[in-house]
Amino acid sequence: MATVNRNMFGASITEPPGGAQLMALPLNLIAEIVSHVDDTGDLARLCRTCRVLNYMALPQLYRSLTLTSYDKIRYRDEQPEGIGSASPFTMGLNAIITRSYATLVRSMTLRGEWKEYELEEHAQVGRVPDASMLLNIAARAAIDRMTNLESFHWELNTKMLDTVFLGLTQLPKLTSLTIRFPSSRHPQPTFVIPGMPHLRCLKITDIDPLCYPDDISTLLYKSRKLRELKLHWSPRMRDAHEPSVSLHDYFRKLIASKQPLAVKKMTFQNLYAFHTEEFNWAFDPTTVEDVTFLSGLDGSSLVNTFVENSWPTVPPHAKLRMKSIRMDAVSKRSAEFIGNFSGLERLYFVNVTSESSDILNCPRPGGGVVSSALTPPVSEHHSSGAPGGTTANSPITSASPASQLNAIASMRDIYLSNITTNHGATLRHLLLPSKWPLSTGMVARLVHSCPNLEQLALATEFSSMDSLGLLIPFLRKLKAIRLLIPPPTGQASGGPATSALKIYPSARFDSIKMVQETFANAKTFAEVVDIDDSILTEMLSYDLANKQVYGNVKIISMGWKAWELKDFYKAPIPLGTNKESQTPNGDNASPETTTDSSAPTQGTDGIGPSAPYQPAVSHKSPDTQTTHISSWSKSPGTRPILPPSTLGKRSRDLDGCETHRPPPCPRTPNRAEDNEGVPVYGCYPHTFTDDGFVWKRRARRVGWEVLQHWEVWALDSQEI
Repeated sequence: MATVNRNMFGASITEPPGGAQLMALPLNLIAEIVSHVDDTGDLARLCRTCRVLNYMALPQLYRSLTLTSYDKIRYRDEQPEGIGSASPFTMGLNAIITRSYATLVRSMTLRGEWKEYELEEHAQVGRVPDASMLLNIAARAAIDRMTNLESFHWELNTKMLDTVFLGLTQLPKLTSLTIRFPSSRHPQPTFVIPGMPHLRCLKITDIDPLCYPDDISTLLYKSRKLRELKLHWSPRMRDAHEPSVSLHDYFRKLIASKQPLAVKKMTFQNLYAFHTEEFNWAFDPTTVEDVTFLSGLDGSSLVNTFVENSWPTVPPHAKLRMKSIRMDAVSKRSAEFIGNFSGLERLYFVNVTSESSDILNCPRPGGGVVSSALTPPVSEHHSSGAPGGTTANSPITSASPASQLNAIASMRDIYLSNITTNHGATLRHLLLPSKWPLSTGMVARLVHSCPNLEQLALATEFSSMDSLGLLIPFLRKLKAIRLLIPPPTGQASGGPATSALKIYPSARFDSIKMVQETFANAKTFAEVVDIDDSILTEMLSYDLANKQVYGNVKIISMGWKAWELKDFYKAPIPLGTNKESQTPNGDNASPETTTDSSAPTQGTDGIGPSAPYQPAVSHKSPDTQTTHISSWSKSPGTRPILPPSTLGKRSRDLDGCETHRPPPCPRTPNRAEDNEGVPVYGCYPHTFTDDGFVWKRRARRVGWEVLQHWEVWALDSQEI
């Protein structure tokens, strides 16, 4: 330490003499700032700025290296990529092999499409194309120089040869490996993949025994430190109903030695194989904590019965430590399996399958919803196929809609019963299918049985939305709420959904009236979500402002829209709000005004129309009430109040699960009664403060960049 320059941590970066000073910070603070830069382009620009920033940003730039190959030349700003040299893919490999950056790489990914010329001709004579061989040689040369490599991903459409496999076995720090098998059927050499003793995570995708059946039994047998195993089979076999997968071939060495893998996380996708008793010797069931089983099918198909029924519903071992289950297909057998043990902490039902994308609830890029997507689907009588809009081999579509709904409801009840009975006390994350709209009683039972929920995603009946707002506050640990839109069942409500309302300042008053009419006439939750973002954001800022009730909630979504909830703050009381008729915590007290029986009523805690409420007898005279209403609507500078909130309110101190409906807001005059052009008002369940203000909460519309860090959104996909 004596040789360290004392001015090292006091140095600063400035422009050349005569220029303005850009930065005057100690180097340790600059290094801390650079460490938080994630964008690859920004890191590359920092490296080209000066020597100091190059020294700080270069290790972070090469820490995780991803090279993507394309089967055609791409253009950017009318210039081909790699002009003057070669493609970015090959130039990236060249930089690793010829320069001194290889030791900085911790993770490397090779992905994309590699064009193989004359593949069929080479396959006929038993040769590997030169382009593929040269690629593997270059990858091996790069691997030999990356001595600190910890993770390697081969996601190219061409086969990885033994040249690369042998190079990976010599890496002492390699703990994660991903292999993608090609899907073409041209003959190529197959290998026995060697073991890697330090491997902890193994992911193999696009397995197909009829394409490239490389032997992975040795790799599994010698990877004694393996804790995470992900196997993805090509969907071709399930689509063709071809049970060609033999699990014994993959785990035969483990079974023969009676040394089962002690994995904690196990993932199977598109598995279509019979179950044998020997499979129980492949894994130690007492160490498995996380199980993912994705079949890519929306519901169980009868043609798969012979294979699926071979798998047991009773756990093979009584002392299971299973903490997480993720699945995309529901069946009576899987419901029985969940009911045969207890202690689950995370349960995810994936809504996205190969047959349905669940676009109404998809917040991912490119998965947003437009108004036309809310239109109910075409009637089954206009579908192609057999008469009546059904296909000859589809027993599900041939059933009547009523029988389908009854089957879905029956399956839902079985799952909910097993979830609340066996896992309610330990459950922290719960993602339910959007095709299971829950009634008020079901939500109440779920809330009271699962008090430790932190992330919750569910769909409710539209008439139960106000009750949902009253029940959610009982979940004191809840941080994320995802309200799913049930799939449309048909055009029985009389017309398509309301299109999105774009609110502009010049037409704000008229739009508010349109929004109020939308709320009053809404028949589906999708119609409400389709309202302009500014309206919904304003509603949430008031509705979730009770810190005692929603203090832990950080993020909320409705359908394909999501908001991040931030800090609480005080705001002036909006004009037109009767503070005397509401309690300090925001709940309505006894009414002070009467309502017009001819006007449609709407619960202040929900978004849907509610049954007419009969208020108690007011202690004020009608004249007083009329004057009070008139003073709201005709006072100068009145602030328009937007439509009712999307979630109800209820204090955590209340006992029981009864859904008491608070009195509605005082009736406001319509356009015909207001001769001065004052806009129509709505009502919010304000939370008042002691100093004459109301509480609000900052809400910000967010996208996938935020939602990807929350499991009830991130795990709702066909990705492993």
